[in-house]
Amino acid sequence: MTRLFNLVVLSLLSGLVNAQTEKLNDFPKKGSYLYYPQPAFEDNSFLLEEAITQEKNIMQYISNFYFDNIKGGDFIYSFTQEIPITHLKHQISYTLYYNVLHQKTGRSNGLGDITIGYHYMLSDKKAWAMVVPGFNLILPTGKASSLNGAGGLGGQATLAVTKRISQRLITHYNVGYTYISKADRYTSVANGSNVLSYERDLQHVNAGASVIWYQTRKFNWMIEYVSNFVSEIRADGSLTHTNHTTFNPGFRFAIDHKLVQIVPGVSAPVMLTDGKYDRVGLFFYLSFEPEYLPFYKPKGR
Repeated sequence: MTRLFNLVVLSLLSGLVNAQTEKLNDFPKKGSYLYYPQPAFEDNSFLLEEAITQEKNIMQYISNFYFDNIKGGDFIYSFTQEIPITHLKHQISYTLYYNVLHQKTGRSNGLGDITIGYHYMLSDKKAWAMVVPGFNLILPTGKASSLNGAGGLGGQATLAVTKRISQRLITHYNVGYTYISKADRYTSVANGSNVLSYERDLQHVNAGASVIWYQTRKFNWMIEYVSNFVSEIRADGSLTHTNHTTFNPGFRFAIDHKLVQIVPGVSAPVMLTDGKYDRVGLFFYLSFEPEYLPFYKPKGR
């Protein structure tokens, strides 16, 4: 009888210990994203990806308006929709581009290549840092002869890391690798038309980091750094490698209206080519996040 009693007590104690262990594992780690009070909005980057995926029943619609040169350069508009497959863990997205390009041969307008993406939350908000790897499929829908597309099918592997430093300070880090199969190089001929001259496989590498400071819960300042190492096809068919670096200071803020959160933002990207100053652009950001099911209250809001 005593032995049976001891077994029952040990079993109960074991259950309590396991329950306490699960509760401790569920508690946010010191220095994690949720260790500090939750900010009013989280999508606080322009040129980088945050290691943050969408919550259940909330889709995000993002519009970017990018003027490549404030003195009258190219204009690029992009529209992205982020769609959660499950709560935070899996997310898909697509991005559409429309370009207005100023070339030596004249102005060129048109749709760019379409990007379809998948992101997986490997490390969540309770961990020391959030980690989200992803993959993007690049479809050659843009017209390569007018420089609106690469002309070849491509893929991109990405890794985003978000680390919260304090209640008001958040950092983001990105690395990525892009491969374009049989990209096109067109040459302008005497009659003014463009003729396909070469097809080459291209590889690009990118890296970046940003620092976000919350002046208030609904207003933040940022500075972003992005470095792109790109391959391009020369007129003779050989490949050249160029480094494009961008420093992007800006700000953004949140407006909550009923079941929709609206986030506008502005920045002035300063661009360098191979380490030398090139130009200054202008960037406008606009995001909408509607809650589709009013009876469902997301954990992060």
